[in-house]
Amino acid sequence: MGWKTRKSETELETDYVTVIRNEVELKDGTVIPDFYTVKIQDAALAVALTTDHQVLLKKEYRYACQDDIIECPAGMIEEGEDPFQTIRRELLEETGYTSDNWTYIGPAKESTAKLTNTLHIFLAKDCIKVAEQDLDPSEELELIRVPFEESIEMVMDGRIWANGTAHALLKVARMMGK
Repeated sequence: MGWKTRKSETELETDYVTVIRNEVELKDGTVIPDFYTVKIQDAALAVALTTDHQVLLKKEYRYACQDDIIECPAGMIEEGEDPFQTIRRELLEETGYTSDNWTYIGPAKESTAKLTNTLHIFLAKDCIKVAEQDLDPSEELELIRVPFEESIEMVMDGRIWANGTAHALLKVARMMGK
């Protein structure tokens, strides 16, 4: 601890992102005149396991990365929702699966240097398919089912490199004694 905010100005504010330019003073007195923080909505993510021990993943083109990224189902928390409502909705929309066996794993931070949002991680066991995907107009994603153990290998060999997904999968693996 120890940075002192001397001044903050909102540089950009939209429905999806707020960029703030801060002037901060470090403990040693050094002043950084343009330390930016980015506020985005909090999100929820699920490690979703089917009854036959497959993990549900999605492969989705991410414009900011200019690449197809493999991730767990997740989404932004909408106004009036709590994280559990969000992830139940997102799991159904993105995969067509649902679960009656949920555990809250805890919060995580994705990019601690600049982003201010929190990612809420859930474990959904015994997922069953009840519908077809119901994607937003901007979503094009491929549903991937792999054995849970393979998803851990995908993290370790770099096929999965999204921070939130890697964190969630490794945490669930430790919980399951794997």
